[in-house]
Amino acid sequence: MTRLALLLVGLLTIGGQARAETMITSLSTHRLQIASNFVGSEIVLFGAIERDAQTISRTGTYDIAVVVRGPRGTIVTRQKSRVLGIWMNTRSREFVDVPTAYSVVTNRPTGDIADLDLRKRHQIGLDGLILLQTARLGEEAEAGQPFREAFVRINMARGLYRENPTGITFLSPTLFRANIRVVPNTPVGTFDVDIFLLSGGAILARESTNFEVTKTGFEAFVANAAQNYGFYYGLAAAIIALFTGWSASIIFRRD
Repeated sequence: MTRLALLLVGLLTIGGQARAETMITSLSTHRLQIASNFVGSEIVLFGAIERDAQTISRTGTYDIAVVVRGPRGTIVTRQKSRVLGIWMNTRSREFVDVPTAYSVVTNRPTGDIADLDLRKRHQIGLDGLILLQTARLGEEAEAGQPFREAFVRINMARGLYRENPTGITFLSPTLFRANIRVVPNTPVGTFDVDIFLLSGGAILARESTNFEVTKTGFEAFVANAAQNYGFYYGLAAAIIALFTGWSASIIFRRD
């Protein structure tokens, strides 16, 4: 029993040393309100790396990866083909439960801080991001790769999917800051933020937080009415459309 107890104590000691680094992080704000004139903003994340006094010095430097995921949803990507001289939607794929916005902020390219297998396990970087899609019966799995590439390309063009390999600034060997960009067309909802501390291609520590993007002003009123009072919102929209059409016919009437 004595040998077994000593062995357990030794394993627990080794396990404690393996995760000697910890992080303390804080966001500049946890709620961002946007209006119709919103042109984009930045949320700043500050972090500090704490080391156990018994931890041996590491030969390599630290790497930081901040992964931001927006509200999840189901998004359809369609492929156009020319049929009888007309461009038509001929094929489509449905991406299920995917982030409507995704960004990763690092101090150097993601491929340099960890291998692809580890990044896929933790979904760090666009090439490590898992995007589930539904396929029709009889379609091969490889057929979904062009849709994945198109999905990522379109969202990158809209600014919703991004990688920033220079967005982390080390203020000292153990203090850092990250700039999280919020684009004008960002979706509203809760954004999950995962912060990874790496060294030598291995994850040493991980912290999680979040922030919320909400609408304010008249936009918030319209969005709330459409979501919670659908019938009255539709009725009001129909009345406004009829009044606008009638007014235009009176103004531009030719006698």
